[in-house]
Amino acid sequence: MKGKKWIGLILFLAFIGFVSYSIYSSQQEEVTATVRTAEVKKEDITEKIVTTGIIEPSESQQVFGQGIVSELAVSVGDSVTEGDTLVSYVNGTSFEAEFNGTVTEVNIKEESNDTSAQQGRASIVVENLNDLQVALQLSRSDAGEVQVDQNVTMTYNDTEFEGLVSKIDPVATQQQTQTGAATLLGATVTFDSDTSELIAGFEIDVDIIVDSQKGVMVIPVETLNYNENNEPYVYIVNEGIAERKDIKTGIQSEAIIEVQEGLSDGDKVILSPSSDVKDGLEVELDN
Repeated sequence: MKGKKWIGLILFLAFIGFVSYSIYSSQQEEVTATVRTAEVKKEDITEKIVTTGIIEPSESQQVFGQGIVSELAVSVGDSVTEGDTLVSYVNGTSFEAEFNGTVTEVNIKEESNDTSAQQGRASIVVENLNDLQVALQLSRSDAGEVQVDQNVTMTYNDTEFEGLVSKIDPVATQQQTQTGAATLLGATVTFDSDTSELIAGFEIDVDIIVDSQKGVMVIPVETLNYNENNEPYVYIVNEGIAERKDIKTGIQSEAIIEVQEGLSDGDKVILSPSSDVKDGLEVELDN
């Protein structure tokens, strides 16, 4: 019986030893984390507002007539010269083109009563399709960064066009969107290059350059963390130990952000740190 007790005791102690070792091993694994890092370095950085706009004619004339149409001189697609007669009415009223352009709408017929205004549309529309611009609708956050004369890059069917913000509306208006009503501020972008391959009415991708810096310290956006006061910080690796660094940031592109204070050129910052990464944690580099 004594022999069986000793065997049982030995097995029990072996079990306790195994459990203790397992716990110790798991704890050792928990206090060491494998991380990826990126090096703090100096680069040029450009901050952009990325949005879309609608290509539209730079000039548009809407004719609103009344009465019987005695003579209709144009049809859709006609080119007109400033001063050309567009339409005449029995009451003696006539309308002329205000600029060189293209007739894009005709909603009346000769010898018929013009009821276009009652239907909420123009009798005739003339537009300048040789001089196009882009209409933007800016959100409140974007509007605070956009200014007249900022450079703009636009992309249409993989072709890039350069331009400038030429006008910003003085007041915002409420617009209906797919998700409901939104308050938006209108702005206009003019082209610096030929627009002959563009078609009015289509969307165009717009990048507004709101700021740029040359040769400043930057880090990947994915290294950032924020505290309860929405203040940014990162973790660097210092001799195999994670070290928290509070930082001051500047302008931001899609992938990188300027660091104005808190880091040094060459520091290794931890990419996408998990919640396990804490100040003082022992880390191993995966890259």
